[in-house]
Amino acid sequence: MRASQVCIVAVSSAALMLVTGTASAATWHYGARAGVNLTNVRGDIEELLNPDWHSGLAAGGFAEADVSPSTSIALEVDYVQKGADYREIRTDAADIFTEPNASIELSYVERLRPMVRDTSLLLEEALDRGDTVLLEAGQATLLDVDFGTYPFVTSSNATAGGACTGSGIPPTRIDAVIAILKAYTTRVGEGPFPTELFDDHGEYLRKTGAEYGTTTGRPRRCGWLDTVIGRYATRINGVTDFVVTKLDVLTGLDTVPICVAYEVDGVRHDEMPMSQTDFHHAVPIYEEMPGWWEDISGCRTFGELPANAQRYVERVEELIGARVSAIGVGPGRDAIIERHEMRQVRGRAAG
Repeated sequence: MRASQVCIVAVSSAALMLVTGTASAATWHYGARAGVNLTNVRGDIEELLNPDWHSGLAAGGFAEADVSPSTSIALEVDYVQKGADYREIRTDAADIFTEPNASIELSYVERLRPMVRDTSLLLEEALDRGDTVLLEAGQATLLDVDFGTYPFVTSSNATAGGACTGSGIPPTRIDAVIAILKAYTTRVGEGPFPTELFDDHGEYLRKTGAEYGTTTGRPRRCGWLDTVIGRYATRINGVTDFVVTKLDVLTGLDTVPICVAYEVDGVRHDEMPMSQTDFHHAVPIYEEMPGWWEDISGCRTFGELPANAQRYVERVEELIGARVSAIGVGPGRDAIIERHEMRQVRGRAAG
């Protein structure tokens, strides 16, 4: 990559419902949280994340940099409890945030102190030196709190813009947005999913692709590739390159459907419906692509792929509006085809 390049990479557990960026708010969380269980709606991880986000966004906690051994425990307890009473958002704060608990929290201050830095300044200095900065995401476009399938979302901005607000790197210094896209669609937890399959095809994708939660073991919801969402992700994130993964999972299918549009109450939608009600009632319009039976796990160039696999990738590329620069053809780290050099960003050669 050329000097001073920032590259945002999305690693999405929600496949096509993807893409880039966020850094967690640096909030000192004391365990007080809203008495609302969102586990079934937003996934197991939200049970852990929501308390911290609530504390930060409601200005009911302390910034890590402001906590020190000399901080008055009584002052902090009083501040948090009064804040909870005033906002009426954490009714259990008075019970949870007591002086004994605060003492335990503050005992970690010295251990954490060396880890608390002005990260925006560190990143700026790294860019000025010509270092490459990689911002890696773990959520998905349709899980973004503003642009996702609200309320079935995470608690942060999981789109590319969130990488800037979370890191302190200005958008003018972002050079590439690389989105990770499964060759089919999956989703964890509740929320609309137009291409979800409830038949043998869905079970085939789940078993062949090992689509089970890494931590919980819960089966993921599976469906055909939805390029309407893909176009939306390209637009919202400014995707420069897609990496299509798990193409090998589609091997052995006679035909491979691709969702190219929706029908909502008899009206065709080529783009994402604006309302969640319409999206919930969206019926996928499919384009059938011929399948392939050859083992592709050993392919390392695009030309080595079966002709029908190549056509599938090329058609996906046309529909999502950004180039497919790499393709995963197996579970191994080396099972990837590099189709385009991603270091050539926006027409500028690496240097």
